[in-house]
Amino acid sequence: MRALALVLGLTLASAAARADPHAPADPEARYQALLAAAKAAAPNADWAQLRIAYAERPSFKAFAQSGAKRQMFGAAGDCKVALPAAREVIEETYVDADAHLVAAFCEEQAGQHAAAQLDRDIGSGLIASIQTGDGLSPASAFTPIDVDEEYALMRALGLHVIGQAMVEKDGHSYDVLTADDVKGRRATYYFLIDRILAAERAELAPGAVSEGGPPSRTP
Repeated sequence: MRALALVLGLTLASAAARADPHAPADPEARYQALLAAAKAAAPNADWAQLRIAYAERPSFKAFAQSGAKRQMFGAAGDCKVALPAAREVIEETYVDADAHLVAAFCEEQAGQHAAAQLDRDIGSGLIASIQTGDGLSPASAFTPIDVDEEYALMRALGLHVIGQAMVEKDGHSYDVLTADDVKGRRATYYFLIDRILAAERAELAPGAVSEGGPPSRTP
């Protein structure tokens, strides 16, 4: 059955990609096809492709954080609250690495070892797909689709963020995060945010839902 689901998912993705060779595929349909393929192949999926497809949907909001995600983070380790919230986040935003990793922790605590391993692997795959370089210079910057991913990666690397700035270099924009590791060693990490700023501009365009004011850049 798993093999059949994988074949079906890949077929849907391929169909979406070639539906009209002279026009871009519908972004939502393309994402849903890739999502089906990723779920069927998980944890061995192209997480970077899925994340980018998610961000290309017209409804994508680079700075939004759902109530379920706030609840997940506010649970302070209480898995009775955190696990349902994490699963809700996964349902609405499958590419959210934080949610998969929180779910994995809570599933492990509940003795659901197979589910925990799957969510852990998916979360790790999503995190790895952000790491398009070592992040230590603009030329080797990480590539997030939203600000939450910047902080998810820092947490996954065991880094404590102590400062954030934005810089322009060679026609590109970067979030620059200064962070300490567990031994107190400090380093600066670059995140290419051209895609995020483009999404922000789209959100603030006339007629957009968020036209009323600028979004917060604090996760």
